[in-house]
Amino acid sequence: MHSRSIWAIIRKDSLDIVRNKGTLAGLLYPIFMTLIFLLISKLVGNASTNILIYNPDESNVAKVVTGAFQNIKVSQASTAAEVESAFGPNGSKVKSFYAAGMIIPAGFDDSIRAGTAPQMILFVNQAQVGLSIQTLVQSAIQNYGRAIAVPNPTVNLVTTVVNPKAPANAGVELGQVYSSLVLLLSLIIGTTFVPQLLIEEKEKKTLRMLMITPASFEDVLLGKLIVVLIYQIVLTCIAVGIQGGFSGQVGFMLLFIFLGSCFSLSLGLLFGAIFNSIGAASAIESIVIVIYIVAGIFVGPLGELIGKGPVLIIAKFLPTYYIAEGAYNATQHIGTLSSNLQDIGIILGVTIILFSISAWVLRHQSAVAAII
Repeated sequence: MHSRSIWAIIRKDSLDIVRNKGTLAGLLYPIFMTLIFLLISKLVGNASTNILIYNPDESNVAKVVTGAFQNIKVSQASTAAEVESAFGPNGSKVKSFYAAGMIIPAGFDDSIRAGTAPQMILFVNQAQVGLSIQTLVQSAIQNYGRAIAVPNPTVNLVTTVVNPKAPANAGVELGQVYSSLVLLLSLIIGTTFVPQLLIEEKEKKTLRMLMITPASFEDVLLGKLIVVLIYQIVLTCIAVGIQGGFSGQVGFMLLFIFLGSCFSLSLGLLFGAIFNSIGAASAIESIVIVIYIVAGIFVGPLGELIGKGPVLIIAKFLPTYYIAEGAYNATQHIGTLSSNLQDIGIILGVTIILFSISAWVLRHQSAVAAII
């Protein structure tokens, strides 16, 4: 490989992308959509949600639950009785100031790891929180128990409802969906730009000219992949940051951003190797983008609510599901190395397979420069 040739290709392609209005618009599309998602979630869920929590050991289950709400204001209770009095005996207090309350006993996390099912009390004021959101919160609590212990004991969750059968608050559901979609939506950059850069050289007959220079085909390919990878990671970090995705476990979030970026590039490389026209590649890319977005909907408690049985099983066949799942766990402070191993392994495995197939296709395209 020739480092000077690779650097020249990196410089050329990185400048060409931002100088072309069409490619620049495609590059900024994920940021634009992220801002729209953020605006909608703010407009739909602009009212403050007050939550009262008794959490003597500061268990992260509180962060998991509060992460399901928009514009929350958390108050810390000094005793369990304080939470009970805020909602009345057996949820009898009709005019409660709080939308939800939690009594998390001391040693909650340790009890789960020990294999027992500790009791946690959840108060839900359905005058402010609808039934669907209550289900989401309950699922999030049970998911927390499964994430930190193996085997997976259930949490003994006792739910007390105040003012039952109130209208649902759609804002929280939107927030849950957007937290998964933002990362996946930004990954379309690699899937669309890698084949575009490769096929553009084929259509313009310029790759033959590059082969005359000291640059080898590997140099050209590596240079283009590095350009897209840099743009992909930078813009994904910006999009995730706008949506507040770095408020949780930053290390794990960065890891899944990198793994997702590599997967996106490997898929784009396969399209660039197979297709010889941008039109043909774009048709397939449109379908892939839809698959990206669909996978994000089935991650987290919302996925368990709407994706039962075969639907959820089908979603789990998509590699992007595991990218979104790892990122979701990071935002909810429940990601651990052991719990993320499956997600990491699947993403890496599929990425390696895609790169291998792409290399096989390119290797068997005899005299690439002559073909184009």
